[in-house]
Amino acid sequence: MAWIETHFHSEILGMDMETNVILPQEKRPYSGDGKLKTLWLLHGGSGDATAWLRMSAIERYALEYGIAVVIPGGLNSCFTDMLHGGRFFTYVSEELPRILRHMFPRLSAAREDNYISGFSNGGYGCLRVGLARPDLYAAIGAFSAGDKSDIPFVNDGSKRAYDRIVLFGEGSLKNTHNDLKHLGREALRKGMPLPRVYHACGSLDPWLDLNEIMRDFFAGLEGNPYDYVYHEAEGHGHTWEFWDMEVVRFLEYLGLQKDGAKYIGI
Repeated sequence: MAWIETHFHSEILGMDMETNVILPQEKRPYSGDGKLKTLWLLHGGSGDATAWLRMSAIERYALEYGIAVVIPGGLNSCFTDMLHGGRFFTYVSEELPRILRHMFPRLSAAREDNYISGFSNGGYGCLRVGLARPDLYAAIGAFSAGDKSDIPFVNDGSKRAYDRIVLFGEGSLKNTHNDLKHLGREALRKGMPLPRVYHACGSLDPWLDLNEIMRDFFAGLEGNPYDYVYHEAEGHGHTWEFWDMEVVRFLEYLGLQKDGAKYIGI
């Protein structure tokens, strides 16, 4: 089992960035140097590149399911190209994979081997990235994930209003590249390859209503083109207990099988 903490310079962002990489390490004799399926795992609004490592059992799940996991830091960007800040969407979808696949050649570049997931702001972020670049990811796992375009904006001088202006400006997000439903419709209209979407929220989540709007959007698409599955977890809120549980459900939704006996650490 290998857990690698990386620090490197991002030309897109103009600063040094941290990313954690988990690589399941095979026991000897090695069965080969095949490419690894990769889960790109995004943190929430107050988190960083260590959040999933500190608060969940993701290292154990990587071993059990034999999958590489990449956990980038995205500051408080929602993993979009900020209006007044860094181009985090471009960083996560273009620059970061290029850098890491150079560093770690076993990370597969094939679309069918790459999945993107996250919770809260990272749940919005994984839908933002995955729906805008459906050519890059076979599936999206969004936990506690609403659409920022459904949140009314009032410039009341609060930090919340300031953060929204820094990210998106003051105007409506409807039918823009930060509107998740618009991105989903555009991918369909253009006939692009569509990622599968697994979406989950706790029944006690304070933003359950935003998740239900997203649920209704995907569920209302004729023929379920995104192979959409929604899970509402009774009695769970906006908590790590829930997100830790759901990342396993997402891996199972992908059809991955536990194969921990192959790897060091099991």
